[in-house]
Amino acid sequence: MLLASCRITDVSEGERKELSYAIVNITVTCSVPGVTPNDIKVTPQNLSVNLDEKETQEFVVNVHRFKTHEEETLMPCCPAVIDLLREEGPQRIYAREIEQKSEQTENPFLREHARFYIREKLTELFLDEDYRVEESLLCGFYIIRELFDKCGQDEKLSELAEDYFSTENQQQLRRAIAEIERDPFATMEERNELLQDLAVNYRKEGLYRNYLNPVIEKAEELSGLFENIGNPADAAEQNADLKTEMADRMHAFESEFQAYNPLMRKFLINEFNADLLMPEGDLESLLVQYQWIAMEYGVIRHSIFLRWLLDGQKEIAYETVRDYIIIICRMTGYDEEDIYEYLENSFEELVWDWGYLALVVG
Repeated sequence: MLLASCRITDVSEGERKELSYAIVNITVTCSVPGVTPNDIKVTPQNLSVNLDEKETQEFVVNVHRFKTHEEETLMPCCPAVIDLLREEGPQRIYAREIEQKSEQTENPFLREHARFYIREKLTELFLDEDYRVEESLLCGFYIIRELFDKCGQDEKLSELAEDYFSTENQQQLRRAIAEIERDPFATMEERNELLQDLAVNYRKEGLYRNYLNPVIEKAEELSGLFENIGNPADAAEQNADLKTEMADRMHAFESEFQAYNPLMRKFLINEFNADLLMPEGDLESLLVQYQWIAMEYGVIRHSIFLRWLLDGQKEIAYETVRDYIIIICRMTGYDEEDIYEYLENSFEELVWDWGYLALVVG
């Protein structure tokens, strides 16, 4: 198997901090007869990729420099990365020690640092395919919100995290979450508002028009429907019929979308690896980043739902799923400061309660 060389484009430390990513050019040079694109592997992340009959492929890589090590992870804002997630298992973090003090090969994100432990345990939640993606999101948020409320940043965090992520506690929590009655109509309404809010500036700038304009117009149509349902002048029976109709459509969409749950599971793991931990962050920042990723997930799902409605509720094409993952990831690709500003300006509290996240996630 041939190996392609992979180099991170040189940028200054200041540029890196501002951009939070670097472009990786993967260039293949080989004169061996009979070699096809399927024979090519990409390093350093043990990534497999099919090059579409061209010698260069671009990936966006997130780079975080922690005190002990530097992490590089793929960012899902270009088609090649989504294709990779679809075809391969969850992509691991590529970590380099900053200062090697001994010859030990200890994995830097499995140390006794509580935040890294929490990230690893969250990843394990999403590897368990016996549970819905949404249930895993809710379970993870409940645990880290409880940790945040009970111990903040004190020295008990590691001990409490181990207890909360125990198999017994997870099983009890998952059973409790599964028994909670959900309101798919309310989730649809909230996601609809979030999508429109996130899209405002991009539509003003005329960005992603072919993707955004149709689904936002559909979202606006749904908003009008929601307002009519909430109008007490309307007959209660008519409102009930409309709610039932929309709930049935959402249920049909969920059935169609099941084929892409493995991809969304790997997408979320990749997002946790890339953005859950900030180099100068704490437990609050981890919680805020988790909220942002959960919101991103909900808006992606809703965008695809709207596109599905526009397409006549037919089978969902992979290209549609990939397109809206990419577009929404670009729209939500804020740096940490901007995420805080958006959440503080848009919600009553920076840190959500579990019930609101459940509303967004569904």
